[in-house]
Amino acid sequence: MNMDQEYLKTLTVLYVEDDNDIREQFREFLLRLVGTLITATNGAEGLEAFVEHAPDIVITDILMPGIDGLTMACKIRGLVRTVPIIVLTAFEQTDYLKRAIDIGVDKYVSKPVNGGLLLEGLLDCCHWLRAGVQEEQLKQELDRKIESMRMKHNETVVTLAGGMAHDYNNLLQVIMGYISLVKTEIEPHSRCTDYLEKVDGFLTETYELGQRLIFLGDGSREESQYGPIMELVQEAIKAALKDFSVTMVLDTHEEDPFITFFESQICFVFSKLAANALEAMSAGGTLYLSSKIVTIMDQLPLVPGTYLHITMSDNGSGISQENLLKIFDPYFSTKQRCSHKGMGLSLALCHTIIVKHGGIITAESTVGSGTTFNIWLPVAG
Repeated sequence: MNMDQEYLKTLTVLYVEDDNDIREQFREFLLRLVGTLITATNGAEGLEAFVEHAPDIVITDILMPGIDGLTMACKIRGLVRTVPIIVLTAFEQTDYLKRAIDIGVDKYVSKPVNGGLLLEGLLDCCHWLRAGVQEEQLKQELDRKIESMRMKHNETVVTLAGGMAHDYNNLLQVIMGYISLVKTEIEPHSRCTDYLEKVDGFLTETYELGQRLIFLGDGSREESQYGPIMELVQEAIKAALKDFSVTMVLDTHEEDPFITFFESQICFVFSKLAANALEAMSAGGTLYLSSKIVTIMDQLPLVPGTYLHITMSDNGSGISQENLLKIFDPYFSTKQRCSHKGMGLSLALCHTIIVKHGGIITAESTVGSGTTFNIWLPVAG
Protein backbone atom coordinates (compact mmCIF):
# COMPACT_ATOMS: atom_id res chain seq x y z
CA MET A 1 0.00 0.00 0.00
CA ASN A 2 1.49 3.35 -1.06
CA MET A 3 1.33 6.64 0.87
CA ASP A 4 -1.68 7.92 -1.10
CA GLN A 5 -3.66 4.76 -0.31
CA GLU A 6 -2.77 5.08 3.37
CA TYR A 7 -3.78 8.74 3.30
CA LEU A 8 -7.08 7.86 1.58
CA LYS A 9 -7.98 5.69 4.60
CA THR A 10 -7.89 8.83 6.79
CA LEU A 11 -10.23 10.91 4.58
CA THR A 12 -13.97 11.53 4.52
CA VAL A 13 -15.58 11.03 1.09
CA LEU A 14 -19.07 12.17 0.01
CA TYR A 15 -20.70 9.93 -2.65
CA VAL A 16 -23.85 11.27 -4.36
CA GLU A 17 -25.87 8.90 -6.60
CA ASP A 18 -29.63 8.72 -7.17
CA ASP A 19 -29.69 5.11 -8.43
CA ASN A 20 -30.08 2.85 -5.38
CA ASP A 21 -28.45 -0.24 -6.93
CA ILE A 22 -25.39 1.64 -8.20
CA ARG A 23 -25.08 3.55 -4.95
CA GLU A 24 -25.11 0.37 -2.84
CA GLN A 25 -22.66 -1.37 -5.17
CA PHE A 26 -20.08 1.42 -5.01
CA ARG A 27 -20.77 2.03 -1.33
CA GLU A 28 -19.31 -1.40 -0.57
CA PHE A 29 -16.39 -0.71 -2.88
CA LEU A 30 -15.60 2.71 -1.36
CA LEU A 31 -15.94 1.55 2.26
CA ARG A 32 -12.85 -0.61 1.75
CA LEU A 33 -10.81 2.37 0.53
CA VAL A 34 -11.75 5.45 2.54
CA GLY A 35 -11.81 6.45 6.19
CA THR A 36 -15.40 7.68 6.37
CA LEU A 37 -18.05 7.45 3.64
CA ILE A 38 -21.08 9.76 3.47
CA THR A 39 -23.78 8.95 0.90
CA ALA A 40 -26.57 11.09 -0.55
CA THR A 41 -29.36 10.35 -3.05
CA ASN A 42 -29.52 13.69 -4.91
CA GLY A 43 -27.81 17.05 -5.32
CA ALA A 44 -29.79 18.87 -2.63
CA GLU A 45 -29.12 16.12 -0.10
CA GLY A 46 -25.47 16.03 -1.16
CA LEU A 47 -25.08 19.76 -0.64
CA GLU A 48 -26.54 19.48 2.86
CA ALA A 49 -24.20 16.58 3.64
CA PHE A 50 -21.22 18.59 2.38
CA VAL A 51 -22.06 21.52 4.66
CA GLU A 52 -22.62 19.21 7.65
CA HIS A 53 -19.65 16.83 7.25
CA ALA A 54 -17.06 18.91 5.29
CA PRO A 55 -15.75 15.91 3.31
CA ASP A 56 -12.26 15.85 1.83
CA ILE A 57 -13.35 14.47 -1.58
CA VAL A 58 -16.69 14.51 -3.43
CA ILE A 59 -17.83 11.83 -5.91
CA THR A 60 -21.08 12.57 -7.76
CA ASP A 61 -23.30 11.47 -10.61
CA ILE A 62 -24.44 14.21 -13.03
CA LEU A 63 -28.05 13.50 -13.98
CA MET A 64 -30.17 13.53 -10.81
CA PRO A 65 -33.64 14.86 -9.91
CA GLY A 66 -33.79 18.41 -8.57
CA ILE A 67 -30.25 19.74 -8.31
CA ASP A 68 -28.02 17.87 -10.77
CA GLY A 69 -24.46 16.84 -9.95
CA LEU A 70 -22.74 19.70 -11.79
CA THR A 71 -24.99 22.34 -10.20
CA MET A 72 -24.19 20.82 -6.79
CA ALA A 73 -20.48 20.80 -7.66
CA CYS A 74 -20.69 24.49 -8.62
CA LYS A 75 -22.30 25.35 -5.27
CA ILE A 76 -19.64 23.31 -3.44
CA ARG A 77 -16.92 25.21 -5.33
CA GLY A 78 -18.51 28.41 -4.05
CA LEU A 79 -18.12 27.13 -0.48
CA VAL A 80 -14.67 25.48 -0.70
CA ARG A 81 -12.60 26.04 -3.82
CA THR A 82 -10.00 23.37 -3.09
CA VAL A 83 -12.06 20.22 -2.42
CA PRO A 84 -11.43 17.62 -5.18
CA ILE A 85 -14.56 16.60 -7.15
CA ILE A 86 -14.89 13.41 -9.21
CA VAL A 87 -17.83 13.18 -11.63
CA LEU A 88 -19.29 9.79 -12.64
CA THR A 89 -21.66 9.86 -15.62
CA ALA A 90 -22.93 7.98 -18.64
CA PHE A 91 -23.21 11.24 -20.57
CA GLU A 92 -20.29 12.32 -22.70
CA GLN A 93 -21.87 15.23 -24.56
CA THR A 94 -19.72 18.30 -25.10
CA ASP A 95 -21.99 20.58 -23.03
CA TYR A 96 -21.56 18.39 -19.91
CA LEU A 97 -17.81 18.27 -20.40
CA LYS A 98 -17.66 22.04 -20.87
CA ARG A 99 -19.69 22.65 -17.70
CA ALA A 100 -17.47 20.26 -15.77
CA ILE A 101 -14.35 22.09 -16.99
CA ASP A 102 -15.83 25.50 -16.20
CA ILE A 103 -16.72 24.40 -12.66
CA GLY A 104 -13.26 22.94 -12.14
CA VAL A 105 -14.14 19.27 -11.75
CA ASP A 106 -10.93 17.36 -11.05
CA LYS A 107 -11.80 13.95 -12.51
CA TYR A 108 -14.41 12.83 -15.07
CA VAL A 109 -15.10 9.05 -15.14
CA SER A 110 -17.58 7.53 -17.60
CA LYS A 111 -20.18 4.89 -16.69
CA PRO A 112 -20.16 1.97 -16.43
CA VAL A 113 -17.46 2.84 -13.95
CA ASN A 114 -14.31 0.78 -13.79
CA GLY A 115 -13.30 0.35 -10.14
CA GLY A 116 -9.63 0.63 -11.02
CA LEU A 117 -10.16 3.95 -12.78
CA LEU A 118 -12.17 5.28 -9.84
CA LEU A 119 -9.42 4.22 -7.42
CA GLU A 120 -6.86 5.88 -9.66
CA GLY A 121 -8.88 9.08 -9.57
CA LEU A 122 -9.16 8.93 -5.79
CA LEU A 123 -5.43 8.39 -5.41
CA ASP A 124 -4.74 11.38 -7.68
CA CYS A 125 -6.97 13.49 -5.42
CA CYS A 126 -5.11 12.19 -2.36
CA HIS A 127 -1.80 13.13 -3.94
CA TRP A 128 -3.01 16.70 -4.50
CA LEU A 129 -4.39 16.92 -0.97
CA ARG A 130 -1.17 15.60 0.58
CA ALA A 131 0.85 18.11 -1.42
CA GLY A 132 -1.43 20.89 -0.15
CA VAL A 133 -1.07 19.71 3.46
CA GLN A 134 2.72 19.57 3.12
CA GLU A 135 2.76 23.06 1.59
CA GLU A 136 0.62 24.39 4.44
CA GLN A 137 2.86 22.70 7.01
CA LEU A 138 5.93 24.27 5.40
CA LYS A 139 4.22 27.66 5.41
CA GLN A 140 3.30 27.30 9.09
CA GLU A 141 6.84 26.26 9.94
CA LEU A 142 8.20 29.27 8.04
CA ASP A 143 5.72 31.58 9.83
CA ARG A 144 6.77 30.07 13.15
CA LYS A 145 10.45 30.67 12.39
CA ILE A 146 9.82 34.24 11.23
CA GLU A 147 7.83 35.05 14.37
CA SER A 148 10.49 33.41 16.54
CA MET A 149 13.20 35.47 14.85
CA ARG A 150 11.13 38.64 15.33
CA MET A 151 10.61 37.86 19.01
CA LYS A 152 14.32 37.15 19.58
CA HIS A 153 15.29 40.28 17.67
CA ASN A 154 12.94 42.49 19.66
CA GLU A 155 14.01 40.93 22.96
CA THR A 156 17.67 41.50 22.07
CA VAL A 157 17.02 45.13 21.19
CA VAL A 158 15.01 45.73 24.37
CA THR A 159 17.68 44.07 26.52
CA LEU A 160 20.38 46.16 24.84
CA ALA A 161 18.32 49.32 25.22
CA GLY A 162 17.70 48.52 28.88
CA GLY A 163 21.42 48.10 29.54
CA MET A 164 22.25 51.35 27.76
CA ALA A 165 19.45 53.11 29.63
CA HIS A 166 21.04 52.22 32.98
CA ASP A 167 24.22 54.00 31.91
CA TYR A 168 22.80 57.14 30.36
CA ASN A 169 20.23 57.58 33.15
CA ASN A 170 23.12 57.82 35.57
CA LEU A 171 24.70 60.49 33.34
CA LEU A 172 21.37 62.30 33.02
CA GLN A 173 21.02 62.51 36.78
CA VAL A 174 24.43 64.19 36.99
CA ILE A 175 23.48 66.66 34.22
CA MET A 176 20.14 67.43 35.87
CA GLY A 177 21.94 68.02 39.16
CA TYR A 178 24.33 70.53 37.59
CA ILE A 179 21.44 72.33 35.88
CA SER A 180 19.80 72.73 39.28
CA LEU A 181 23.05 74.25 40.58
CA VAL A 182 23.30 76.62 37.61
CA LYS A 183 19.75 77.84 38.28
CA THR A 184 20.81 78.95 41.74
CA GLU A 185 23.71 81.03 40.30
CA ILE A 186 21.74 83.11 37.75
CA GLU A 187 19.13 85.81 37.97
CA PRO A 188 15.59 84.49 38.44
CA HIS A 189 13.25 84.94 35.45
CA SER A 190 16.12 85.68 33.08
CA ARG A 191 16.35 84.36 29.53
CA CYS A 192 18.93 81.80 30.72
CA THR A 193 16.42 80.51 33.24
CA ASP A 194 13.88 79.95 30.44
CA TYR A 195 16.45 78.07 28.40
CA LEU A 196 17.40 75.91 31.37
CA GLU A 197 13.75 75.12 32.08
CA LYS A 198 13.34 73.84 28.50
CA VAL A 199 16.50 71.76 28.77
CA ASP A 200 15.29 70.42 32.11
CA GLY A 201 11.98 69.37 30.51
CA PHE A 202 13.72 67.50 27.70
CA LEU A 203 16.01 65.77 30.18
CA THR A 204 13.04 64.70 32.27
CA GLU A 205 11.38 63.14 29.20
CA THR A 206 14.63 61.40 28.31
CA TYR A 207 15.01 60.13 31.87
CA GLU A 208 11.45 58.73 31.80
CA LEU A 209 12.16 56.98 28.50
CA GLY A 210 15.27 55.44 30.02
CA GLN A 211 13.33 54.26 33.06
CA ARG A 212 10.77 52.64 30.75
CA LEU A 213 13.48 50.84 28.79
CA ILE A 214 15.14 49.65 32.00
CA PHE A 215 11.83 48.30 33.25
CA LEU A 216 11.10 46.48 29.99
CA GLY A 217 14.63 45.10 29.93
CA ASP A 218 14.58 43.38 33.31
CA GLY A 219 10.85 43.22 34.10
CA SER A 220 11.57 43.00 37.82
CA ARG A 221 10.15 46.25 39.16
CA GLU A 222 6.49 45.40 39.16
CA GLU A 223 4.49 42.50 40.53
CA SER A 224 2.15 40.77 38.11
CA GLN A 225 -1.58 41.02 38.76
CA TYR A 226 -4.44 38.61 38.20
CA GLY A 227 -7.83 39.90 37.15
CA PRO A 228 -9.91 41.56 34.42
CA ILE A 229 -8.21 44.23 32.29
CA MET A 230 -10.81 45.82 30.00
CA GLU A 231 -11.63 48.64 32.43
CA LEU A 232 -7.90 49.37 32.70
CA VAL A 233 -7.61 49.30 28.89
CA GLN A 234 -10.51 51.74 28.50
CA GLU A 235 -9.07 54.14 31.06
CA ALA A 236 -5.65 54.12 29.38
CA ILE A 237 -7.25 54.92 26.01
CA LYS A 238 -9.53 57.62 27.44
CA ALA A 239 -6.55 59.32 29.09
CA ALA A 240 -4.74 59.38 25.72
CA LEU A 241 -7.84 60.74 23.93
CA LYS A 242 -8.47 63.49 26.47
CA ASP A 243 -8.81 66.95 24.90
CA PHE A 244 -8.97 65.49 21.37
CA SER A 245 -12.00 65.40 19.05
CA VAL A 246 -12.07 61.63 18.79
CA THR A 247 -15.03 59.47 19.80
CA MET A 248 -14.51 56.03 21.33
CA VAL A 249 -17.10 53.36 20.49
CA LEU A 250 -17.15 50.26 22.72
CA ASP A 251 -18.26 46.74 21.85
CA THR A 252 -16.76 44.72 24.69
CA HIS A 253 -17.66 41.20 25.77
CA GLU A 254 -20.08 41.10 28.70
CA GLU A 255 -17.66 38.74 30.46
CA ASP A 256 -14.28 40.27 31.32
CA PRO A 257 -12.02 37.23 31.87
CA PHE A 258 -9.11 37.10 34.27
CA ILE A 259 -5.67 37.76 32.80
CA THR A 260 -2.22 37.61 34.40
CA PHE A 261 -0.74 41.00 33.56
CA PHE A 262 1.57 43.90 34.47
CA GLU A 263 -0.58 47.00 34.89
CA SER A 264 1.92 49.64 33.74
CA GLN A 265 2.80 47.60 30.64
CA ILE A 266 -0.83 47.08 29.59
CA CYS A 267 -1.48 50.81 30.08
CA PHE A 268 1.61 51.61 28.01
CA VAL A 269 0.44 49.40 25.10
CA PHE A 270 -3.04 50.84 24.79
CA SER A 271 -2.07 54.44 25.43
CA LYS A 272 0.55 54.17 22.65
CA LEU A 273 -1.91 52.52 20.27
CA ALA A 274 -4.39 55.31 21.04
CA ALA A 275 -1.67 57.94 20.47
CA ASN A 276 -0.90 56.40 17.07
CA ALA A 277 -4.60 56.45 16.20
CA LEU A 278 -4.77 60.14 17.15
CA GLU A 279 -1.94 60.97 14.78
CA ALA A 280 -3.76 59.12 11.99
CA MET A 281 -6.99 61.06 12.76
CA SER A 282 -5.57 64.57 13.07
CA ALA A 283 -8.89 66.07 11.95
CA GLY A 284 -10.90 63.93 14.37
CA GLY A 285 -12.58 60.58 13.95
CA THR A 286 -13.78 57.45 15.72
CA LEU A 287 -11.83 54.84 17.65
CA TYR A 288 -13.49 51.43 17.95
CA LEU A 289 -12.64 49.09 20.83
CA SER A 290 -14.05 45.59 21.03
CA SER A 291 -13.27 42.43 22.96
CA LYS A 292 -14.41 38.82 22.91
CA ILE A 293 -13.34 35.47 24.30
CA VAL A 294 -12.06 33.04 21.67
CA THR A 295 -10.66 29.53 21.56
CA ILE A 296 -7.45 29.22 19.52
CA MET A 297 -6.50 25.82 18.09
CA ASP A 298 -3.98 26.41 15.31
CA GLN A 299 -3.12 30.11 15.09
CA LEU A 300 0.66 30.32 15.22
CA PRO A 301 2.56 31.24 17.28
CA LEU A 302 -0.13 31.02 19.99
CA VAL A 303 -0.38 27.99 22.22
CA PRO A 304 -3.84 26.39 21.82
CA GLY A 305 -6.20 27.66 24.51
CA THR A 306 -8.65 30.39 25.49
CA TYR A 307 -7.75 34.01 24.74
CA LEU A 308 -9.13 37.50 25.16
CA HIS A 309 -9.18 39.00 21.66
CA ILE A 310 -9.06 42.81 21.78
CA THR A 311 -9.57 44.77 18.57
CA MET A 312 -8.73 48.46 18.30
CA SER A 313 -9.61 50.24 15.04
CA ASP A 314 -9.48 53.81 13.78
CA ASN A 315 -10.83 55.45 10.63
CA GLY A 316 -7.70 57.49 10.00
CA SER A 317 -5.24 57.78 7.15
CA GLY A 318 -4.07 54.15 7.26
CA ILE A 319 -0.65 52.60 6.66
CA SER A 320 0.84 51.49 3.36
CA GLN A 321 1.45 47.76 2.92
CA GLU A 322 5.18 48.40 2.62
CA ASN A 323 5.31 50.15 6.00
CA LEU A 324 2.83 47.74 7.59
CA LEU A 325 5.43 44.96 7.36
CA LYS A 326 7.89 47.03 9.42
CA ILE A 327 5.80 48.78 12.08
CA PHE A 328 6.86 46.42 14.90
CA ASP A 329 10.55 46.68 14.00
CA PRO A 330 12.62 48.62 16.57
CA TYR A 331 13.54 52.16 15.49
CA PHE A 332 11.30 52.07 12.41
CA SER A 333 9.30 55.27 12.05
CA THR A 334 7.72 57.30 9.26
CA LYS A 335 7.82 60.43 11.41
CA GLN A 336 10.49 63.07 11.31
CA ARG A 337 13.06 62.21 13.95
CA CYS A 338 13.22 64.76 16.77
CA SER A 339 13.19 64.90 20.54
CA HIS A 340 9.43 64.43 20.88
CA LYS A 341 8.51 61.93 18.18
CA GLY A 342 9.95 59.60 15.61
CA MET A 343 11.92 57.42 18.05
CA GLY A 344 10.47 54.28 16.43
CA LEU A 345 10.29 52.33 19.70
CA SER A 346 6.64 52.50 20.78
CA LEU A 347 5.17 49.72 18.62
CA ALA A 348 8.28 47.56 19.02
CA LEU A 349 7.86 47.83 22.80
CA CYS A 350 4.12 47.11 22.48
CA HIS A 351 4.97 43.95 20.56
CA THR A 352 7.52 42.88 23.17
CA ILE A 353 5.08 43.50 26.04
CA ILE A 354 2.26 41.50 24.46
CA VAL A 355 4.64 38.61 23.66
CA LYS A 356 5.92 38.67 27.27
CA HIS A 357 2.28 38.30 28.35
CA GLY A 358 2.00 35.14 26.24
CA GLY A 359 0.02 36.75 23.44
CA ILE A 360 0.49 38.30 20.01
CA ILE A 361 -0.31 41.62 18.36
CA THR A 362 -0.96 42.07 14.65
CA ALA A 363 -1.98 44.97 12.43
CA GLU A 364 -3.97 45.34 9.24
CA SER A 365 -4.56 48.56 7.34
CA THR A 366 -5.73 50.14 4.11
CA VAL A 367 -4.48 53.57 3.08
CA GLY A 368 -7.33 56.03 3.49
CA SER A 369 -9.54 53.60 5.42
CA GLY A 370 -7.86 53.29 8.81
CA THR A 371 -5.89 50.74 10.80
CA THR A 372 -6.87 47.82 13.03
CA PHE A 373 -4.71 46.30 15.76
CA ASN A 374 -5.58 42.81 17.01
CA ILE A 375 -4.30 41.69 20.40
CA TRP A 376 -4.66 38.20 21.83
CA LEU A 377 -3.93 37.66 25.54
CA PRO A 378 -4.22 34.25 27.24
CA VAL A 379 -7.05 33.86 29.73
CA ALA A 380 -5.60 32.80 33.08
CA GLY A 381 -6.30 29.27 34.23
